[in-house]
Amino acid sequence: MKRFRSRTTLAALAAGGVASAAVLLSPGIAAAAPNDLVAPLLNSDCTFAQVDAALHVESPQLAALLDANPSQKAELQRSFDQPVEQRRAELQRRIDQNPEAAQQAENDPRAAELAETIATVAAVCHNY
Repeated sequence: MKRFRSRTTLAALAAGGVASAAVLLSPGIAAAAPNDLVAPLLNSDCTFAQVDAALHVESPQLAALLDANPSQKAELQRSFDQPVEQRRAELQRRIDQNPEAAQQAENDPRAAELAETIATVAAVCHNY
């Protein structure tokens, strides 16, 4: 389970999603492909600092999980600070390298709620 959390978190956050620690979210009702899951932040022009601040307000549990993993947070910041096209390419590379993790993320029943959190963070990150 820990391996799944780590890979899922890394894949989504590296793509600009700051909210893929789905293990902390209550069950959702639908699945989502990793690309679809993180699309709102993948395409956002918010800085990592803005996204991180929005995440702390919109999903404190998820923000706490990210804060508890400083090396992942640093890698995710590096990834997030790349241009959108590079983010997309990095996410696709991670998906291609970890098809099992991508499939698990897609089938996770918490994906719908995670997608909602990501969309909310993407919608409000410019306020931070």
